Amino acid sequence: MRVGIDLGTTFSLISTLEKDGRAVLLPDNSFKDIYSTPSAVLLTERNASVGYMVDTILEQNPDLPVIRFFKRNFGDNKPIYYDKQSNAWLPEAFGALVLKKLKFDAEGHTGNLLESAVITVPAHFNDLQRKAVLNAAALAEIPVLGLVEEPVAAALHYGVMHGGHNRIFLVYDLGGGTFDVTILSMDTKGVYVLAKDGITEMGGKEFDEAIAGIILTQFEKNAGHPLPINALTSLQLRRISEEIKIELSIPNKPFLKKHILIGQHPFEIMIYRKDFEQSIRSMIEKTIEITVRCIDGAGLKLEDIDALLLVGGSSMIPYVRERLCKVFPDGNKKIAFHEPMRAVAYGASLHAAQLSGDAEALQIPPEFRGVTGYNLGIKIFNPQTNRTEIDCLIKKNLPLPAKAKRTYYTSSSTQTKIVLQLVQYLDQNSEPVDIGELVIGPIPNPRLNYAVDITISNGEDGLIKVDAFDPNTGVELNKTFGRDSEDNTAKLGAQRILVRNTFINNLF
Repeated sequence: MRVGIDLGTTFSLISTLEKDGRAVLLPDNSFKDIYSTPSAVLLTERNASVGYMVDTILEQNPDLPVIRFFKRNFGDNKPIYYDKQSNAWLPEAFGALVLKKLKFDAEGHTGNLLESAVITVPAHFNDLQRKAVLNAAALAEIPVLGLVEEPVAAALHYGVMHGGHNRIFLVYDLGGGTFDVTILSMDTKGVYVLAKDGITEMGGKEFDEAIAGIILTQFEKNAGHPLPINALTSLQLRRISEEIKIELSIPNKPFLKKHILIGQHPFEIMIYRKDFEQSIRSMIEKTIEITVRCIDGAGLKLEDIDALLLVGGSSMIPYVRERLCKVFPDGNKKIAFHEPMRAVAYGASLHAAQLSGDAEALQIPPEFRGVTGYNLGIKIFNPQTNRTEIDCLIKKNLPLPAKAKRTYYTSSSTQTKIVLQLVQYLDQNSEPVDIGELVIGPIPNPRLNYAVDITISNGEDGLIKVDAFDPNTGVELNKTFGRDSEDNTAKLGAQRILVRNTFINNLF
């Protein structure tokens, strides 16, 4: 069985294709009417609970440590939790526990073994973050057929379902933890990405926090003192804020009046949509700014966009649609909501068919072409300016796969290695992200100005590969590439032991 997995910041889903090519979600093994898994993990001793069971347990003991939003830490290579045995847990390990739960659900529902998966990633994930997703899958012992970007997956499913051929789509994907915008075209042969952009840490989580701020202000105004915050009140505040956000997303609902109980404090709140919109205005404006920048990066104008596809739960906030309608000519006619919470998972299973060669038989456009999400370069020291600069090898929004070659030279007759730092960055004003150190050597017969050819490849899945050659002999040179390669290998080995030895309570 091949599946598509939407490993989300707040919720995760798994899908597969029926024999007729129709994508379907696979339900929770214990609750057959539930088709999503909260991306939340609760560790206790050698056991773990994943998904909805976590909130059930918290109702009885809210002080237990729950790990959420771990996806935002992918690529950091730093522990986000230490258990009682002082074991350090990387975010990939928590991703692996969620993936193991999804795998169990899929196999339990279908009776078939999971053979391979396509896993979705935010369009703006860098090389380190994408490799973290692959590491999470490896820890969960799930063979990965490929990665696909979330907006692309959603657009693919929309195109297959609605015949969106020979049109230019803009996918505005505002989820629980990230924002992506992707521009692509589609025809009967395939899907072709033109440009993409996004923000790693902005989404429904921040909108929930904005509502929580309004609630706390009203409580203090009415009670005359701040709301006492502890584990229980924090849990209740998070839940209530999310519920209110969803209710305020219902069209033609200008305000919400509600009696709530937080801790031992019952009180009535009145939240107007305009106040909520004001609290998130700067964040929405940031998404609009990035959307316009993405269109410019594709070499297009606003009027060139044929359809705006809104994806992700937070895209259903009415203010989002209002702003997009004002920005785009005839925006109201172009906006489409298409399975905002499910389309990404559906599209992942369709992409699995593309990668496996089954697309044409299932009447799915067989081709896929992505673009680079970042500028990719090497840090160099410029003796003329006496400053460190970036030698850009592959520019943002180039068609994938992309490849570039540079020749670098040793600076002394005794130099036996060349060490280069690879970085990714969005533009000249953004902070570059170190994605790994390339160490070439030992160099045979070292001498001054010994030439080494570096070839950098950016694959269709967005992953970076580096090769080094001696241009005189054509022989490939020894190299290592990665961020703390040896240390990282050891860390992942320790994580594999932790994940294998952790019993997930709600799998049986």
